[in-house]
Amino acid sequence: MHTSVLANLPTPSCGLKTRLAALLMVSLCGSLVLYPLLHRWIAPFVGLSFGLATLLVSVGVVQRNLRIPSSVLTNIWIAFMIIYDIWFIIALIYGNTLRYIYQDSAGFLLYLGALPVIYLLVQQNNLQRLFFSFVERLSQLIGAASVILAVIIYGVMGEISSESITLINAYAFTMGLSWSIDHNHGLLGLYTNVAHFMLLGSALAFYRFYLFGRRRDVFLILLYLTAFLLDGRRALVIAAFMQIVIVALPRLKMLLFGQHMMLALVMLVGLIVFIISNKDWIQQRFNFYDVDASSAERYAQIPALLDKIVDKPVFGGGFGSIASYIRSFERPFSYEVDFLATFMKLGMVGGILYFGTYLFGVAQALRIRGPLGLYLISAGLPFFFYMGTNGNQAMSTDSAIFHIFLFMMIAFTLPNRGRLAVWNNGLRSASREPQKVLSA
Repeated sequence: MHTSVLANLPTPSCGLKTRLAALLMVSLCGSLVLYPLLHRWIAPFVGLSFGLATLLVSVGVVQRNLRIPSSVLTNIWIAFMIIYDIWFIIALIYGNTLRYIYQDSAGFLLYLGALPVIYLLVQQNNLQRLFFSFVERLSQLIGAASVILAVIIYGVMGEISSESITLINAYAFTMGLSWSIDHNHGLLGLYTNVAHFMLLGSALAFYRFYLFGRRRDVFLILLYLTAFLLDGRRALVIAAFMQIVIVALPRLKMLLFGQHMMLALVMLVGLIVFIISNKDWIQQRFNFYDVDASSAERYAQIPALLDKIVDKPVFGGGFGSIASYIRSFERPFSYEVDFLATFMKLGMVGGILYFGTYLFGVAQALRIRGPLGLYLISAGLPFFFYMGTNGNQAMSTDSAIFHIFLFMMIAFTLPNRGRLAVWNNGLRSASREPQKVLSA
């Protein structure tokens, strides 16, 4: 049986301070992830949780003689701080609307403020194991809520229609909730702005199934896949498929030729059956021609964004930049083709630095001993695709929260620098003395 990397994480004490830290971690992280749902109460709740967590972390830093633990997150934090400062100033120089500048760069405030506070809160109180468990539980909650809500609407209304969903949205809003639900060609689209968070939960479910082969984890994987489909966004469905491919490739190498052929045949038959039984839905949801409203919107944005990029190719126009085509009067800086929009705002220098920082953080998972690194990569790389094809995701607060959680999961499971140096030295010594290794 493989040994889980999570088993090597420290175990927290049962003291009052640790319990308070755990409560603050759950309340702060949970409210950040579910902020679209909380709507009316989010500001005071996050503010109070963040304030108390910052106070507790500050006390811990003072008690440790102002020493901050060395981590790969330090480099990530510095990179995001540089991006925020430079391109905020560039936006001011070009006279971008101040309100748009703040809205467009809000995700960076989470990198600069929430990332160090949450990391130190977990690290100082040995809550790493609890943090992983929290990510799993929250992912399960989002997936279960999505499926249960769809079942309830269908059971009460007898159908899933735009009219019934509009009524539910209006009723939820009177209660201070903003779980926006829309109708996507016969499927219920639970547009929570947090559905992508389940990529982390499904990665951990795949990992635990690899370790233990439990039916419970198969059920969780199916739950997540169902919730991805119910969400109704093509990019999220494709991202989920990419995750499956990433986690499956290493296992395929272990199969014999005959097993490969059998698996390929089963998958082909299953795919044919699925396509035949869902032909209309597939044609509607995966229509990338300009006759599809969503695709037509993207086709209209691309030339305008490219023209703006050519106008300021090196450093861009700063946060809040707007191309000649506007998709939203409320958020004119927001575009579905978000990779191009990001390069329009940050230029080639800032765009490469920003996306390079994200890919650098994801690549650190390759240093994790054991298979967990691959499963975390299976969440990170598909999300890279997702945030570039979904409106206002590349630099949004939604993505910042996902990045922070993924970066911390990777950092917590990396071997520390001292142990890593000893381990690498041992490997180098073994490679220099093959005779002794064989004789031993």
